[in-house]
Amino acid sequence: MVRLRVLMGVGLALSSSPLSARDAPPLDPDQPPAVVRTQTAPDNRVSIPIHIDGKGPWNFIIDTGSQRTVIARDLAQRLALPPRNNVTILSMTGRAETTTVAVPHLNFAGGEIQDIEAPVLEGEHLGAPGLLGLDSLHAKRVILNFRTGQMAISDSRRASRAASEPDTIVVEARRKRGQLILLDSDVNGMRVNIMLDTGSNYSIGNLALRDRLLSKKRAPDLMVATLTSVTGGELTGAVGMIKSVRMGRVNLTQVPVLFADASPFAELGLQEKPALLLGISALRIFDRVAIDFARGKVDFLLPDASALSHTRFAANGPPAR
Repeated sequence: MVRLRVLMGVGLALSSSPLSARDAPPLDPDQPPAVVRTQTAPDNRVSIPIHIDGKGPWNFIIDTGSQRTVIARDLAQRLALPPRNNVTILSMTGRAETTTVAVPHLNFAGGEIQDIEAPVLEGEHLGAPGLLGLDSLHAKRVILNFRTGQMAISDSRRASRAASEPDTIVVEARRKRGQLILLDSDVNGMRVNIMLDTGSNYSIGNLALRDRLLSKKRAPDLMVATLTSVTGGELTGAVGMIKSVRMGRVNLTQVPVLFADASPFAELGLQEKPALLLGISALRIFDRVAIDFARGKVDFLLPDASALSHTRFAANGPPAR
């Protein structure tokens, strides 16, 4: 089974001028089974300082794959947050029962969200004090600046300069249950529903995508892997390197993808349709990614030539304008 180190290294191509990753480590069939975890080191995902009722800060992971903002049990107990209800939540590995607590005031990036009812999960599975989910981001524009290591959240109605920058590519999206599904997207030349999941370090494809790739003889070599979700549940799937993931005029190359019967696909009505959750490791090739939930747009700022020499990527030619 594949070790986590294999789930790194994505290349990028724009139009006819490709940027490709260096050779990725081979998938070694002699390696014993390993566990691929969603709760990777917090600095591999994108976090933001959170204050709760004037206390903190605590670094919550921004999770565009989560419908709800979630808090770790030890932090909820430390803050003595009042209990609310018993609820059923959906993770990558299925449904699980938990409780919720009342979060009267949650402050981040100059904004405030009031009266959140947050599910409580174990911090060891979250890999963070909490997750900032779509219930806090639905009217926001989230800017992930991988070049500077900074992140910003603003009101979607505020004007942005991103679209005017020459190396920015804007991809339209449609909304479904708070998620943005990118339009004009495909995997290895086949139309696919693609969503951005900043709460996962790696990318997850559904079985419909795997089966379509196999039937068209466009599937990569696959190896068994096990996914551990934020609830502690495990799900077995297969991992392989996808040759091409295209979003508008942007084409990522050599993208590691775990194919599994993950529960969110069925919840979004995509169980029978090829779909892909694109994780944070695939997005880090860009200088910046701006996700505008209210307007249904994602801006991808391409890396410039000066940045390429300091990354795992090399330019085969100048980026198209």
